[in-house]
Parts: sequence; structure tokens; C-alpha cells
Amino acid sequence: MDIFRVFDDPQVKMLEKSIKELTQISGYKDKEARSIMKFLLDERASVLYKLNVYDDDMKRLLNEFNDALRKACVELHRRVIDTYKEYSGRNDYSRDFEVEGKLFLGFEYPKAHPIQTETAIQVWDALTQGEFLSLYDEGCAWPLRCSKEYPPEHGGVETLEKWIGMEDENDNWNEGLDKEWSKDMHLIQPFHNLYDHMKFSLYDLIYVREFNLEVNIQFDDNISFD
Repeated sequence: MDIFRVFDDPQVKMLEKSIKELTQISGYKDKEARSIMKFLLDERASVLYKLNVYDDDMKRLLNEFNDALRKACVELHRRVIDTYKEYSGRNDYSRDFEVEGKLFLGFEYPKAHPIQTETAIQVWDALTQGEFLSLYDEGCAWPLRCSKEYPPEHGGVETLEKWIGMEDENDNWNEGLDKEWSKDMHLIQPFHNLYDHMKFSLYDLIYVREFNLEVNIQFDDNISFD
């Protein structure tokens, strides 16, 4: 895989230059600029999809990303459950509370990515922090939630295996990839969400090893000042 050749593709260069210029000119805050940015990101993802290289190097890097993403999912699930346990034992409030966990790709542009340019960094910021991908506002996968009303052992609360789409250890979320090449990879559902339902290309994801975990607690209680 020659990633420098991929990002030297004329269409990719044109689209990324336009993304950078739009960021610098408008900050993509007005409605028209945001619409244009969404179009550019979509076109970029489509072009990069056509440039996918299914070789051993790509497979190794994708496996490494999938493993890192799985570890981040495990850690977030653990923190959500631990936070629930910590607060469920408290008696300084009487009503329900909810713990919510979200997982995001690292906010900083991946240091291991071979392409280290100002344009690449601004494209990454548009993808991860520009709020153009409505699904990504909720993270790499849908949020994890549990509460006093719906504790971790409740049937409606996601288990780790269900949340990452691996209730069967042979599951493989490889839609959009070469089926033969990826048949033994056991890709988890959060990868599928990022790759198939958002605008991240393989070339964006395979060098990511850092993630941002968010755990929030919302209390539902009454208070009186009689």
C-alpha cells in the first residue's frame, strides 16, 4: 500500500484543498458553507473508497485499529458500569440517575499517520469536530446507558458483546470491504458504523490508536427551599 500515492490522487488533493479553504474562509458556520462541507466530505469518502488497497499491509493496519477500538470499547463499558456501581450506593439523593458513556476517535490528528500536513489536520478536524456527521455526534457507536431504573443486569441494557456486535465470536462487520480479503478479520460493529455510516475512509481510521471516552451522569431529583 502506497498511501502517499493515494493522497496524491488529483481528486483527493482537490477535495482536501477545498475543505481546507472553506475552513479558513468561513469556519463552516453559516448554513450554505456547512452544506458545501458535507458535500465535500462525502465526495472525499467516495473517492477514497475507490482507492482502497486490499493488501497485507492494509490488513495488518486495519486489524490493529480494530483491536485498539475494541479495547477502547471494553474500557468505556467498564467505566460506565463502575460509575453506576459507585453512585448506586449513595444515599444523598432519592431519585433516579443515568450514566451515559460515549466513545470518540482521538481529537488530535493521529501522530502515526504518514501524511502529516496542515491540510490533513484540518480535514481530520472537519471529520471529528465539525459536527457534520450527525451519527458521529453520538460517537463511534450508540451511547451506553444504564440507570437505577435500568441497571446493568436489566435485559434492556447493552452488554459489551451486544454493543460491539460480537455476541457470536465469529461475527464480522466487514460490509463495504472485499469479502474474501476480510473474511477472517472479526471487525466489530463500531468500525462498521464509522466506515459504512459516516464519512471516514480506511485511510483515516487505520492509524488511529487514541480515543476519547466520555462518561456523564444525569440526576433526576426534586429539591425544595421551604
